[in-house]
Amino acid sequence: MTGNGSNKGKRDFLTVLREERPLRNLVVLAALTTIVVIAAVVAVTGAQRSVATDFEPMPLFAGLADRLDKVQSIEYTFSRGLQGTDKIVITRKEDGVWRLPARHGYPADTELVKKALLGLSEMEAYEPRTANKEWHRNLGLLAPEDLGSAVRVSFRDADGKSMASLLVGHVPDRTVDAGGQGVIYVRRADEDQTWLARGRLPLFKKTNAWLAPGFLGLDKKDIRSVTLWAGSEHPVVLDRATPETEHFSIANMPGGRVSRGGPVLDGVATALAGVNFDDVLKADQLNFPDTSPVVKLTTYDGLALTLTMSGAGSGLWAKIDVDATKDAARERADTLRARVDGWAYKMPSKVTTQVTQTMALLTRADTTVDDAVRGMMEDAGADAGRGGE
Repeated sequence: MTGNGSNKGKRDFLTVLREERPLRNLVVLAALTTIVVIAAVVAVTGAQRSVATDFEPMPLFAGLADRLDKVQSIEYTFSRGLQGTDKIVITRKEDGVWRLPARHGYPADTELVKKALLGLSEMEAYEPRTANKEWHRNLGLLAPEDLGSAVRVSFRDADGKSMASLLVGHVPDRTVDAGGQGVIYVRRADEDQTWLARGRLPLFKKTNAWLAPGFLGLDKKDIRSVTLWAGSEHPVVLDRATPETEHFSIANMPGGRVSRGGPVLDGVATALAGVNFDDVLKADQLNFPDTSPVVKLTTYDGLALTLTMSGAGSGLWAKIDVDATKDAARERADTLRARVDGWAYKMPSKVTTQVTQTMALLTRADTTVDDAVRGMMEDAGADAGRGGE
């Protein structure tokens, strides 16, 4: 009996499908959708398995790692929109030092150069992507000359011949591979084929980001004295007797004035410690008027620096004269002089604000004197009143 009921239910369902056309169409559509989804999943899974199985990651520039000693220039080219393209060039000179021609040969950051050399030579094609150039813009791989956002990284030899050239595009949503290495879209400059690549490259678009770091090499505890506006009619001399002295003080404090506090003076006196510069030029390209701010600094071991400023406001540049007043600082002074001689450095705005402070800004009226005078006058008035009685 149960079997007959089951067969009857099936006949009833089939009868309904034959008689109810909308329901029949809906069932057919659902079945077709299910088939399409299953087919798509099978196709995608098969494609992924095929890529994973058939493609082995490979260097984008085979053999480049063995020829890095032949690289004489590194070039970064990027778009400036309707203004054309811009280029950062780093060249290796006869002395083996990497330098920036756009900054008159100032040394480049050796760590960044090393990362660029190794980064391009070790970059791997991890997974193939489209070879349709119509899709280059979507991956950030349209050339900078075509108003694209790609950055071109090129290596050249001593004859100017290209050794490798890569267009670097967008970072995908998946920014690392299964092993934790960075991935990015790339294509070789002479090919339409694109790749999801594995590796890392520095991609700074400002020349000053490639400048060798390191400036004065000062530590806060080393600074003994700082004179602001040296040589002017109103210098400010900040002094600290020993490294253990808690705060700097104003050595030439005017009468009737007091400082605005040790921490304020400390911030000014140590403003040049542990800082880097923003940019660099040849010193002879700037004018340094007699009215320029001058800062003199000495250390406990005898290093003596004179910074002469040029510019206005936060855009101050400084040329630096180095001397040693004690034998202990001779070698240190020679090393620093070799680095900074002939150059002018753009100072960070927070530093220029500090080293151009004036006596009026670092001091205030001594109200304790006023209170004492007021008290004396009140006492004198009281005495006079008692005398009249």
